[in-house]
Amino acid sequence: MLGNNCMTKDAAFTMTKKDVPEDLLEEIGRHVKLKLFDKAFSLSQCLCASHPEFAPAWHVASVIALAQGNAARALTHIQTALDLMPEQCDWALHKARLLLINRHRIAAQKLAIELSQKQSDSVIFCAELALLLNKLGLYQGSLEWYQHALNIEPNNAQLLFNLASLQRFMGKLDDSQHSLDKLIKLNPRDSEAWLLRSSLIKQSLQNNHIAELRVALQQQQPPIAKAQLYYALGKELEDLQQFEKSFEALQQGASVRRANMQYSVDKDVQTLEKITQVFDASVFKQNIQGCASTQPIFILGLPRTGSTLVERIIGNHSDVYSAGELNNFAIEMMQQVRKKMPHPPANKLDLIAATRDLDFKSLGQNYIDSTRPDTDLSPRFIDKLPLNSLYVGLIHLALPQAKIVYVQRNPMDSCLAIFKQIFTQGYPFSYDLAELSHYQIAHYQLMAHWQKVLPGVVHTVSYEKLVTQLQRKTEQLLAYCDLPWQSQCCEFEQNTTAATTASASQVRQPVYTSSVGKWKHFSKQLSGVQKQFEKAGIICE
Repeated sequence: MLGNNCMTKDAAFTMTKKDVPEDLLEEIGRHVKLKLFDKAFSLSQCLCASHPEFAPAWHVASVIALAQGNAARALTHIQTALDLMPEQCDWALHKARLLLINRHRIAAQKLAIELSQKQSDSVIFCAELALLLNKLGLYQGSLEWYQHALNIEPNNAQLLFNLASLQRFMGKLDDSQHSLDKLIKLNPRDSEAWLLRSSLIKQSLQNNHIAELRVALQQQQPPIAKAQLYYALGKELEDLQQFEKSFEALQQGASVRRANMQYSVDKDVQTLEKITQVFDASVFKQNIQGCASTQPIFILGLPRTGSTLVERIIGNHSDVYSAGELNNFAIEMMQQVRKKMPHPPANKLDLIAATRDLDFKSLGQNYIDSTRPDTDLSPRFIDKLPLNSLYVGLIHLALPQAKIVYVQRNPMDSCLAIFKQIFTQGYPFSYDLAELSHYQIAHYQLMAHWQKVLPGVVHTVSYEKLVTQLQRKTEQLLAYCDLPWQSQCCEFEQNTTAATTASASQVRQPVYTSSVGKWKHFSKQLSGVQKQFEKAGIICE
């Protein structure tokens, strides 16, 4: 809605029809560049009111509304701009992004596909359309537009990295390596590219980058870059079975990463312990009516335990859609807390206590609605966010018919796999072995609690048994999920859908057992962790 008062808070003029709209637009642009969005907003609203047929005014008003966090108003304004000047492809791309933000995914896909039929020599347009297509799951189209952008600017480093990442997700590992080779030649200081390239394939004595990585580590590097290079070096040394040197490199990388983080594992452990206290057996004996949907299948547990493998197995079923790692449940939970409490909880512990008495039926239904329309394409869908393990009790209360699959791995192998991974975000406990084992023990105890207070609700999958008894364990998994047997579920490596997790390279292979017991190559370095697990009563074989 446009206001009647077109006087800005600090301006001594009022816009009229006589003002030159291009000059006013330039004035607004200066405020936007300075991030003075309130001033820019006032000016843009006045410009739209005084020159309603001037389409650029509505476009800039949309940009400002988005910057202020009002995506709905931004969508309304850009539509007005396009009604006046429908030939503006850049504006249409902006609209498609806004449609996605406003959860109009099908409309966003339709518009993105229409834009894909256009011709453009603008690198910015090509790159942004490629990014949007990627977000919409239109991976082949995204690939083509990244390549088109690189035809215009062959040496654009950011485009090369985005293309390489997409190629990896799509299983085009040779193409990804080629893109990264070119990128690193152009920009040898791109440590993220070094790390990604090291993860693509198993390195060999004849083909590795160990010498170059050591040279790069001798140069002055920002902390995150240094950590990434150490992780890349550790991975390649492990491929060559130089286990002691590999662990030394990993430990150096983890130390650099941890030194630049503010984190307390004790607070995280207190959070997990508080969850077990709040969601005790009495909560689940109440007559609570949740949402009756049978669609969700939650796959959860610690990261790097095999959850992606389980996702690919179930996701190869014709009745199942893999939605990826969704944050939707936690987001909807917080919405329910806000409705219940006039003031936000003071801390995490108070937040946990507040979640015991929510409107669980609304929580479940809102979660289902928030995943639409993607998850409505198939009778069932997978939500594979590992940290949903914290919400098992809430999930069951909100969605009592949902299936919950817990992927469990040998704690020592799990510890090693987590320690070897540098995460883009989350899992701050993973960069110090003492903190990692402390968190693992607390997580193990939380999952044991869920199995105790919710007997028969959570289906536990052993990674070791799954890779050695694939068909039998898949049969049990599908039976638990109320899915009819389909042999294609055991042929998950033929699943051509993109994999966007750290396991994107591994899931293209048939089932393998080489990761079972891998921790024994590092038994000396992990001896302290093993003692902590055994002290906690956790069996390490």
